[in-house]
Amino acid sequence: MSEYKWRWIKEGRMAQVRIENGDDIAHLAELDRKYWTALAMPVKGERFDSKTLEFLDTDGDGRVRSPEILAAIEFLRSKEVNLNDLFSPSEDDAKQLEEVVKREADLAALEPSESDKQALKDWEMKGETKEVSFLGGDTAAANDALAAVEPVVDAFFTPPEDMPLVTEDADVALPLKDHINPKHVEAILAFAKACVKPVLGDVDKIDRMQWKKVKESFAPYRAWVAAKPVMNAGKKAELEEQEKVLRYKLHLLELLENYVNMRHLYTTGDRAIFQTGVLRIDGREMTLCFHVESEAAHSALSGRSNCCVLYLKLTRPGGATGSICAVVTAGAVGTLYVGRNGVFYDRDGKDWDAVVTKIVENQVSLTEAFWTPWRKLGEGVAAAVKKFLGAKQAGAQAKLDAGAQSAQAGGAAMASSVAAIGIGVSMVGAAAASVMAAVSSMTALQIAIALVALVLVVSVPSVILTWFKLRKRDIGAILNAGGWAVNKPLFFSMKRARAFTKCAGNPLLVRFLCLLGIVVLVVVDCWLLWINHCCG
Repeated sequence: MSEYKWRWIKEGRMAQVRIENGDDIAHLAELDRKYWTALAMPVKGERFDSKTLEFLDTDGDGRVRSPEILAAIEFLRSKEVNLNDLFSPSEDDAKQLEEVVKREADLAALEPSESDKQALKDWEMKGETKEVSFLGGDTAAANDALAAVEPVVDAFFTPPEDMPLVTEDADVALPLKDHINPKHVEAILAFAKACVKPVLGDVDKIDRMQWKKVKESFAPYRAWVAAKPVMNAGKKAELEEQEKVLRYKLHLLELLENYVNMRHLYTTGDRAIFQTGVLRIDGREMTLCFHVESEAAHSALSGRSNCCVLYLKLTRPGGATGSICAVVTAGAVGTLYVGRNGVFYDRDGKDWDAVVTKIVENQVSLTEAFWTPWRKLGEGVAAAVKKFLGAKQAGAQAKLDAGAQSAQAGGAAMASSVAAIGIGVSMVGAAAASVMAAVSSMTALQIAIALVALVLVVSVPSVILTWFKLRKRDIGAILNAGGWAVNKPLFFSMKRARAFTKCAGNPLLVRFLCLLGIVVLVVVDCWLLWINHCCG
């Protein structure tokens, strides 16, 4: 641990470091990484200034890691920026940033120097050589076809980590025509035609070494593209450095408060950078909405969160599409189903049509847990009765369909079906009569106590078990499914759960009247059954 005196706050049942002044930021390098809430995050899909993330991602791998965060802080200190200024960004900084961006745009139209022109001419001439443009005018298009499949083919040929040094299994081969995932068929066929055929000939599949040979063939071209000279490079670098300083001053603190700690997640009224908008569906407003790249990959991991997660496809007029997941933290799951429609409002104010495509089910609230045993009991009784009557009726119908007996036998079969229904009704009536016989010997107070005891015996265990499970709900698992490297579980309280998912509440009087109506119906039904028993 650092000797610096850190201040802490407990959020999500874990200690999170406070970031309250410039000294806190300056000493972050001394804070043990075990106390950072996150260690890495993806660049795409976050509600954050994209250019700032581009500057932070110094190695260009699409992820921002803790060393890159610390490097940004050191960059500001090297430019003699007062880190306390990050807590009160000025309007002058925002205006300066606009001016710098405008000057960078104007720079593209600026006439390059003679030396720049000559460097560009030399570069273009090298691009015409056989080594670089080995496919002539088709080289650029072929390289694009290679880039389109490179990640998935690299993954296909990557051996598992536990693979032994010597193996009896034959090396894998990638088919180029058949047995391809439909999602990648067109890209693989284009790759085979543009890249494989000119290098290896007309083959139906390639192995690991052939794949390596194809990529090596394009290495000179790719190196040439990367070496393209930048016009007015000195002025461009100067403006880019100014832009980096200004963007860090305006946005770095927000990132720290969504990375080193999760202040924005746990502060009422704030939104974390991974919260992409608001979903309105089923009389609820859900703010825990996350960008999703792959529903299949994401949902395979999100179940570990112990949360109820909805996956939704988004569409807008004009053909724009997207995919999100929303965490349901209040209400009930029963009224949500695949195919249900809602509306999603992103943080730019745009509204999207949203349709549920998948549900990772988990219990959502204690109220739902209280009624779940009774709902299951009702469903079980209904299923048993339906099965019993269905079996009897099916047997009778089979006799009718056989046609082996006379019309009189058919009448007997129908009578048997009616008798089966009568038997079922008699069974229910006998059970009800037995209950009423027991109830008739009890006082009103005893009946009330018995009903309360019955409700408690059935519902309380479900509520207790659900309470423990709800305490294990972990937003960190959702973030990990989306590419974050979250260092700790991100639990949340019942109060925070109701803030993440706001339900359209019923007035207390309406709730009371509904409950009273249910009680009255039960009493009337019992009374009628008792009268029937006495008259019988």
